Amino acid sequence: MYDDVHSQPHKIDYHKRMFKRAFFQAASAKVLLLFIAFIVASASYGGFFLKWEFRDGKSYSAIEMFEGTAKRPFVYRQLLPGMANAVEYVTPASINEKFQSWLAADPLKRNFIHRFFPNATDSTNTAYSVRYYTLYGLSFGSLFLAIFALRALCREIYPDVPAATLAALTFVLIFPVMLTEGGYFYDMPELLFMALAMLLAIRGRILPLVIVVVLATLNKESFLFFVLTLYPFLRNRFSLRNTVLIEVLLLAIAVIINVAFKLHYADNIGVPVQSQLVEHVLWLLKPSSYFAFEVNYGVPAPKGFNIIHVIVLAILVRCGWRHVTPAVRQHFWIALTINLPLFLAFCYEGELRNLSMLYMTLVLLFAINISICLQRHYRDQVTIINTDSNSNST
Repeated sequence: MYDDVHSQPHKIDYHKRMFKRAFFQAASAKVLLLFIAFIVASASYGGFFLKWEFRDGKSYSAIEMFEGTAKRPFVYRQLLPGMANAVEYVTPASINEKFQSWLAADPLKRNFIHRFFPNATDSTNTAYSVRYYTLYGLSFGSLFLAIFALRALCREIYPDVPAATLAALTFVLIFPVMLTEGGYFYDMPELLFMALAMLLAIRGRILPLVIVVVLATLNKESFLFFVLTLYPFLRNRFSLRNTVLIEVLLLAIAVIINVAFKLHYADNIGVPVQSQLVEHVLWLLKPSSYFAFEVNYGVPAPKGFNIIHVIVLAILVRCGWRHVTPAVRQHFWIALTINLPLFLAFCYEGELRNLSMLYMTLVLLFAINISICLQRHYRDQVTIINTDSNSNST
């Protein structure tokens, strides 16, 4: 009894130390993940911006989007430009002027966008400095958050945390490779919204899903079609009747936004969609289309439909497809059925970013294949340990 009484404080101290250690380890892991995600997002965004900037000095540039004078259909994608305009509007004029003057006083030193991306010439236009920097921050922030949305999506479907984390980081790193014939500030939010919409549909969170659909459609009008691919996940949560009603609601919201924007910008030059079917099919039939290269991250690399990319994709599908869940398979076939005809008919030749409705399936295939590799490695390690233990025993 005496020993038990006097050992009690030691037990309490031990549990406190263990709790503090566990808390510190968990907090350290989160900080490390944030740091790695920031570095990966920074590298990826730098790769994108080095290739395309915000189309400064060209058609449908950031300035044209701010002013609402860009060609159709690009002018419809107003979520981030509208937010940038709102930020400038609510910021006191004195602060705007000080920021613009500060940048203009020594642009090579203070304007880091112009300093590291000299082709981003519109970043030096002081009349748009606040909006340009806001757009830059919002677009980068979307890519950074997309890492965590993709990671959460992979964990929701395949509960392998290391594989989910590596899959999200890997996909974001290869994201600039997808931007073959063009890259735009709205591509990053599109990735974020697709991951969030799919995650919320899986969890049956309808109100947040409605908000995501509104924002995503303001970001890019084609999100309307992605809504259809959510059906298998909603059906797993709700009855057939309720699933159809939810789909109708989401589609109605997307259609209303689309119609409103098309009416508002009806006088802008351009067309709602541009048919390029013949040119695109002819390009796909040329063998040289599958041996193209471009520079990504400062290094020559395969471009678009290069045979190397086709082989890598075939390996991912061959090794991972049998592990894909029925709902994800249905999502993929719906997405492919919608996206492929649109890609062939209306998109520029070989522009991978226009197959964006297939992004979620691809990142899940990354997660599956990484999980398979990790499990095989762990099994091999256990075998080695057991073999060594048996040898020592002998």
